[in-house]
Amino acid sequence: MKYDIYFHGNCFDGAASAATLSHFLKLRGDSYGKFIPLTHPVNKKWWRKLKMKSPSAVVDITYHPRAKIWFDHHPTTFIDKRWEKDFKASDIKLLTSNFKILDTKSPSCTGLIFRHFTKNFEIKAPKHIKELAKWADIIDRARFKNAREAMGFQQAALRIAKSFVDKKPSLSYAKLLIKALSEKSMIFIDKLKPVRIRFLKHKRDFKKSMPEIKKHLVLRGKVTILYGMNKRLAGARFASYYFYPQSKYSVRILKRGNKHVLSVGQNPWNPPRHPRIGQYLEKKYGGGGHSVAGSAAFTKKNDALREALNIADYLNKHV
Repeated sequence: MKYDIYFHGNCFDGAASAATLSHFLKLRGDSYGKFIPLTHPVNKKWWRKLKMKSPSAVVDITYHPRAKIWFDHHPTTFIDKRWEKDFKASDIKLLTSNFKILDTKSPSCTGLIFRHFTKNFEIKAPKHIKELAKWADIIDRARFKNAREAMGFQQAALRIAKSFVDKKPSLSYAKLLIKALSEKSMIFIDKLKPVRIRFLKHKRDFKKSMPEIKKHLVLRGKVTILYGMNKRLAGARFASYYFYPQSKYSVRILKRGNKHVLSVGQNPWNPPRHPRIGQYLEKKYGGGGHSVAGSAAFTKKNDALREALNIADYLNKHV
């Protein structure tokens, strides 16, 4: 069977999830058709109405009942209560089919897919897939020693991830990287010309961005707020904690298409006790994400600016 694969776009874990799933599909004698990147949070109205024309798989992104295969680790994955109810009611059936899986404790969706197939089907994965799952767990959950290491370039996996995330990838580049990750080692992929070009651009942009980030970064209580994000600033995800290691949370204001997105995260090296970021953003703004990170989108810039302050004030009360 040939599957279209919907995946969390502009996200290393999303691309790695698509690559890992496509590897295991091949082992079953299946194949893939289109790769379709999605932005988180998804457009709920469009997602509800979507009629998947081909057999489809959805990874690292919101649940859809029409998908034949689905893996996710986001606690805010259900946009429709009926869908959630139907999914839970079908748990017994899913245990036998084993292709619709939610595990909010998994550090990455890539790792979730890897562990599911290797444990439940006793498949021996090749070294490059094991390494991909290991690094996806590290990168998506920010399991680094400190912010400096998280922003570093020392490992091939980090260079590949930064080539994909910090500058929005074209669909052609996403396809190239997903196919390569499913078949080759990251040491090999790191040397590919398109990967090197994008990584070296990230490295140049990173050097330019750090002074800009510092200039536009404000500490409000235990929360950093990064303004001036009309353009992408390389390294911004962890820079807040590099400049203000005492902070507990960060709020970044991002411009994505015609939307102004608030990206909210906890400091992995100085975490609060009980973060529920994704759940809060889902309930308050219709956004979503993990307990330790999430996002919400706004049409108007002034709304995003206002709510960035409101979110910071809320987080400060719950540090």
